[in-house]
Amino acid sequence: MSDPATRPFWTALVPAVFVLLWALSFQGTVIAVRDIEPFTMLAIRSALNIAIALPVALAIGARWPRSWREAAHIAIAGILLQTVYLASMINALYQGMPQGTAALIAGLQPLITAVAAGPLLGERLGRRQWLGIAFGLAGVALVVGDRVSGNASTLAFLLIAPAPFLITAASLYQKRYCGSMDMWSGLVIQHGAAGTTQLALALAFEDMVVRWSWPMLAAIVYMSLFISIGANNLYFFMLKRGAATKAASLFYLTPGLTAVLAWIGFGEALTPEAMAGFAVATLGVALVTRADKSRGEAA
Repeated sequence: MSDPATRPFWTALVPAVFVLLWALSFQGTVIAVRDIEPFTMLAIRSALNIAIALPVALAIGARWPRSWREAAHIAIAGILLQTVYLASMINALYQGMPQGTAALIAGLQPLITAVAAGPLLGERLGRRQWLGIAFGLAGVALVVGDRVSGNASTLAFLLIAPAPFLITAASLYQKRYCGSMDMWSGLVIQHGAAGTTQLALALAFEDMVVRWSWPMLAAIVYMSLFISIGANNLYFFMLKRGAATKAASLFYLTPGLTAVLAWIGFGEALTPEAMAGFAVATLGVALVTRADKSRGEAA
């Protein structure tokens, strides 16, 4: 890990930007699936990502994989994240899963990452970081506890249950096997592989009927530019520069910020429980990401 004093100033903004972009993705997804089925939407988004990333990769002379093995690892990571994980999350929202419940379940990812990162990546956590993980879980529960609805179907719960495990698997796989991946060529490879699987699934299970609307188009463009290209690459940038557990802990902040944004943009109630939960989750992230000097942990 490089000395914080030598890092460019903008790297300090990366976590905050990532959390903001990711929090908005729930609302964008719900807007999009009103007019388009999940796999069809994902396939269109992947095609748009390739149309953006390929010219950029060629223009800047991006580094491409030097072997088929390296390319295969990048493709597998892309399928895990862009098809398998997103299929779980987006299909659950499509089946009526409330955003608060989805955020609560997705908020389990940091805990799963913390447990898995030890044996898989050799990361060790101190007591302060485990305490931060506990605070983060408590904050997530406070934020969305009063929003959890019993109206979601059993199918929606079955679809979203594996989501935090799937994004953890994708993140750890990419950190372990795709450390030298170039951002732009990686986008082309990952969305080429993921888009192929998404199109196959759309052909197999969906009607592929699209009700074109400006809100749906805006949502897809947002998820392409700001989530696929923006937030995902910010997340993997943080994975490269630090521990997987510390990067994953930022997901604790998503439910709270989603609640705040919904209050600002859509007039949804922002309860004292939600505000308290946001504060507790923020404390948890601070504990996880703060260096424990007594143990010599990296920041």
